[in-house]
Amino acid sequence: MKYRDSSNSIDTPQKILKVNHAGEFGAINIYKSQLFVSKIFMRNLVPMLEDFLADEQSHMDIFWEEIKYRNGLKCKSFWLCGLGGYFMGFISALLGEKGIMACTWAVESVVVNHLENQLIYLAEKQDIQAYEAVSSILEDEKNHRDTGFNNNGAGNFLYQPLRCIISGFTEIIIRFGMR
Repeated sequence: MKYRDSSNSIDTPQKILKVNHAGEFGAINIYKSQLFVSKIFMRNLVPMLEDFLADEQSHMDIFWEEIKYRNGLKCKSFWLCGLGGYFMGFISALLGEKGIMACTWAVESVVVNHLENQLIYLAEKQDIQAYEAVSSILEDEKNHRDTGFNNNGAGNFLYQPLRCIISGFTEIIIRFGMR
């Protein structure tokens, strides 16, 4: 998605921060629901999921601080991201370790793509604070994506429908939030 100047009262950098904040809330709920299932059935994944959850909580805090600094409000998709994230995480965890990895890879692939495009836009706009907020989380998100990929989240043919649904839902929610 190529980012461009907003045509309404909320400027694009503010929208980017709000959408990213909502997305982090969705990711938190993905990992919380995956942890819930993993603590029962896949204890070997718990440390990794706890690390990912801690990263996402930190990311959400970064975006919230920047939103508050700009006197902003939560994104209109905040609760939808949370609910959708919990549902995606729960369903993917019920499909086992490969389901968790497929979900992680699908979500984080879309997120990394958006973050990279956001950085291009924010650099052009010379919005240093928003650029730094987005830039500060990019490596963590790439690590999550790569972990999903390296643990057979991207290559297993049986999980292709799950990856497509999750990627599509993530993309739609981001676009909805940017409206």
